[in-house]
Amino acid sequence: MTARSLTDVSISTHAVSRSERVHFWREQVGQLLIDVECQREPGQELDASLRYQDFGLFRMATIEANAHSVVRSGHSIRHDGRDSIFACLMLQGRGFSHQGVDCALHVPGDVVLYDTAQPYGHGFPEQMAMAVLDIPRQLFQQQVGRWQERGLVKIDHSVGIAGWGPQVVRQLLTVGALVQAGAREHQASQLLEWLHSLWSVHSGQMQAGKSTLCSLWRAKAYIEQHLAEDELDGEHISRALRLSARQLARIFAQEGLSVSRYLWGRRLERCRIDLQDPALRHLSVSELGFRWGFNHSAHFCRSYKQRFGETPSQTRQRGMLSLQGDGL
Repeated sequence: MTARSLTDVSISTHAVSRSERVHFWREQVGQLLIDVECQREPGQELDASLRYQDFGLFRMATIEANAHSVVRSGHSIRHDGRDSIFACLMLQGRGFSHQGVDCALHVPGDVVLYDTAQPYGHGFPEQMAMAVLDIPRQLFQQQVGRWQERGLVKIDHSVGIAGWGPQVVRQLLTVGALVQAGAREHQASQLLEWLHSLWSVHSGQMQAGKSTLCSLWRAKAYIEQHLAEDELDGEHISRALRLSARQLARIFAQEGLSVSRYLWGRRLERCRIDLQDPALRHLSVSELGFRWGFNHSAHFCRSYKQRFGETPSQTRQRGMLSLQGDGL
């Protein structure tokens, strides 16, 4: 079985004896994600876990571990022919990464991208957690940007306009990691859209100093953070960001959308996620719509069908059939 045929898998070094943990970890990570060599301080036990999830367009691994380091050598690359661009978001602790002549320290919120077909290494001096997006090279180049880097790329969460992107990526990952596999492709599309924006800034296709782009990112980040709030509308967003309603409308118009239509679309996508969540089966379709600001059931159902080509009830029924097929 290859990594591309898996759905959701969780592993932990707690499952094996202490003497076997490094071998077990390298073998499992090699099967699920990528072939690397794992190292740790002499006498230090490896305490690590990995959750591997299928997002449809790509895969994601959430890794938690104590201090350790990993290296992808030329030997590993020759042994393992998988070809992806990895986008890593630090969630906890510090990480030191290197590829080519580039070396970067990344802390929670930072995004680091690198080419798995070239040697690289990570070092983690303390307890860490990191989300790794395993994006096939062809998909990355189609939906994010052309990879021409000789080393890794770091996008700092705290520096200027680029800082808004990692914040939203983290929010989308948090939501996506909790939903069922059938609903994650929508989150994957959103993540690729944000990575495309980040990549455009990095490559100079967008000027990082442009106030309109900065305002657009700030508005989208604010919407993600407050999406469930009833009072969220164009006027509320304008006040929060200290923009005029005209300014806000203009920056969204550059993407061919109104503020209300963008907000409407994001709320419908969250409804779709909830409809496929077995933990929310006790709530009616109307109640789920109400959670995301749709106060009229008939209007919600019409809007949903217009957006997704099926009714909310059909989405829920399909999700339940999928769960039954998985034996859950």
